[in-house]
Amino acid sequence: MYEMRRPLSEKNLGRYIPEQSRPSSANQIKQLTQMKSSTQLSKQPYQFKDQKENMEIRSNQQDNKNQKQNTKEIFEYGKLQDKLSYLEQKIINIKSHIDNSQRQTKQGLASRFFNTKNTDQQQQQQQHINKPKISKNDLDLNQMQNKQKSNTIVNDPKVIQNDNLNKKPSLSTFVTQQKTSNETNIQKIIQIHPESAKGMNQRIAFSNNYRERSTRSETQFLYYISSVIRCYMTPEITKPIQQVREHLVQSISAAQYSKMMNSQQYEEKRVNLPSISLKKTIVFDLDETLIHCNESIKVPGDVILPIRFQTGEVIEASINIRPYAQQVLQTLSRHFELIVFTASHSCYANVVIDYLDPTKQWISHRFFRESCVQTEEGAYIKDLRVIGNRMLSDLVLVDNAAYSFCMQQLNGIPILNFYDNKSDQELLYLQNYLMAMKYAKDVRQFNQQYLKLDRFGEFKDPIQLLETLFKEYIP
Repeated sequence: MYEMRRPLSEKNLGRYIPEQSRPSSANQIKQLTQMKSSTQLSKQPYQFKDQKENMEIRSNQQDNKNQKQNTKEIFEYGKLQDKLSYLEQKIINIKSHIDNSQRQTKQGLASRFFNTKNTDQQQQQQQHINKPKISKNDLDLNQMQNKQKSNTIVNDPKVIQNDNLNKKPSLSTFVTQQKTSNETNIQKIIQIHPESAKGMNQRIAFSNNYRERSTRSETQFLYYISSVIRCYMTPEITKPIQQVREHLVQSISAAQYSKMMNSQQYEEKRVNLPSISLKKTIVFDLDETLIHCNESIKVPGDVILPIRFQTGEVIEASINIRPYAQQVLQTLSRHFELIVFTASHSCYANVVIDYLDPTKQWISHRFFRESCVQTEEGAYIKDLRVIGNRMLSDLVLVDNAAYSFCMQQLNGIPILNFYDNKSDQELLYLQNYLMAMKYAKDVRQFNQQYLKLDRFGEFKDPIQLLETLFKEYIP
């Protein structure tokens, strides 16, 4: 017998049911219906699960989108920060360039009498591991400085004491002084200040032009200025003549440098002194003004003084006393209050001052290095404002270094350097000048009228300065 079969399409679609598997009763049909419904219910959790996964995927996509947006914003912010940093650095570079230009201008004047080094030299020294040797050119203080400062600059007395414990004390560490020049030719002056010396012929002409006036009445004499004029009128250049000429050049440089000085911090160094009945106060420098300390005891001096250091070690110092120093101090103490203000340390200065004033009746007060104001170049400036209870109108500073009183230029009275000249009479000339100032209402006006230090900075050539400001004192 042949079997009849349904088409293949119906079999594949699941609509073909063999005869033996078809439900034969109502119960079987009911069971099949229940099974179908249970199968549909079992599919619902999976449907919810699929919806949840779809929501998570969409959430992740949204997070990724936000994260990309945040990353873009952070990148843009970073670019903005880089631009701001670049602009800030550019501004800093411009300011640094301006500051360096101003500092170089200031150091150009300061290098005339301070031991300064340019920026290139400092950078080269930082590149070397070993410490470079100091050449004579770096220590060219003898050409531009009125007063030789110590080669070892010590700010803290405690540091001095600690250093002395490790090595033998050196007198040069505690003394501020200027060594005498080694060269004696006119070329040295030309190198110091090119505009100040245009050759020997100019100086001879300066001397001859005014020597014709010697037949007239005796020329007026002015402290400091007349001594300088006399040395500029001398054709022969000796070591003392050269030193005097250099001193005027250095005074001009100090006047120019004083215009660039900023107000220093002096309040913490201020010392209030007892009131006095005498109206005027004269402040004296020590080294090269009242005395000179020789480099070695082998150099003959007027007196040998023992200097005791903080370690207890004693070193003998050979001291030259300036002619008439004690006599002038005794005379002036009757009319003025006398103070010694030195950039040397007290362990040295006190011994010398005690020798000058053994009874302690002439010098009322003493100020030492710790009372000075130190500049960027390492020099010690004597700001007279550290002396409390004294008016600047009644206060003068006598110092061989013009930069010492650059903070109060009109309160300064220059004096030529002293080393070992036994015929020196500058203190006698100074005494006459100070006695004439005794009744002045304001010492600054008195100095401005006669010494005119405030105008020194207007000139580059010392001969031109003398001919312009002090023509009546030239014979």
